[in-house]
Amino acid sequence: MREPGTTRSVPQQHGWSRRDFLERAGLVAGLIGAPGLLSACGKSETGGGGGGGGGRLAQLKSQGTITVGIAGEEPYVYLEGGELTGMDPSVQKKIWGNLGIDKVRAQQVGFDGLIPGLLAKRFDVVAAGMFITPERCGQAAFSDPMYCAPDAFLVPLGNPKNISDFKSVADAGIKLGVSGGAVEGIYAEDSGVKSSNIVEVPSTRDGLLSLEQGRLGAFGLTSITLKNILKKNPDAKVELTEPFTPVVKGKEQLGCGGAVFRKSDNDLRQAFNGELAKLKQSGELLKIIEPFGFGPETLPSKDVTTARLCKGS
Repeated sequence: MREPGTTRSVPQQHGWSRRDFLERAGLVAGLIGAPGLLSACGKSETGGGGGGGGGRLAQLKSQGTITVGIAGEEPYVYLEGGELTGMDPSVQKKIWGNLGIDKVRAQQVGFDGLIPGLLAKRFDVVAAGMFITPERCGQAAFSDPMYCAPDAFLVPLGNPKNISDFKSVADAGIKLGVSGGAVEGIYAEDSGVKSSNIVEVPSTRDGLLSLEQGRLGAFGLTSITLKNILKKNPDAKVELTEPFTPVVKGKEQLGCGGAVFRKSDNDLRQAFNGELAKLKQSGELLKIIEPFGFGPETLPSKDVTTARLCKGS
């Protein structure tokens, strides 16, 4: 879902900012320990046992608890009434429960702090709808893809600048809002959007407000997230463009996400992949993610593998 980029920030506006959300959520996240509360993201190329005692999986099963790192973006992972929910937590709840780990604790950090926090052993797995990219694969290990999501834009009603992809944003010369640490900022700059026109917003609410108030000409994210924004804000004077797969330097940029692990925790990742494969084969994965706006079209095809995504092909 997201990728660190060099962008600017806009001043925070009314409503919850990303920082407000993280600070409030952090108070709750530290208390999460019930079987219904979980999240994750990632894959791994190499790895060992993750320590003594039969590996990290055996340690966690013995403890009966796993700690997951989360950020906070609907509908991937978020807090609702103090309870952790979203696509990632729902999938991971099922998987970790099947593996004999019934308690899940969540630690919330900024999105760009997820992999550093994972590597610093602040948590065992990342749950944030994180896209599998070559850069990230160099740092951590991803699970098999759980979903794939195209991009889209929120634009003023009538789409006056005829925005359809990142090149059209560059040609229009408009200000483009992106979420902090998101891949969309990278895609935009690589497509010719001036860095001065790429505005990093602290939350999706800030992005929507900036667009409605004319400070942005478009707001780009995955079509899944943007559909959710419109669902939550039915009176917003904006519309959603057609979903598309970004093309950068002649290559399609598939936005597919999974759970993220430390490379040393290969046993943990392999166990996760085994259970994920069962969910895909049985059709249960789709049933779990559909309530969050993920349809059959978001399920990865068999030729979309983590190895392929890690190579950027």
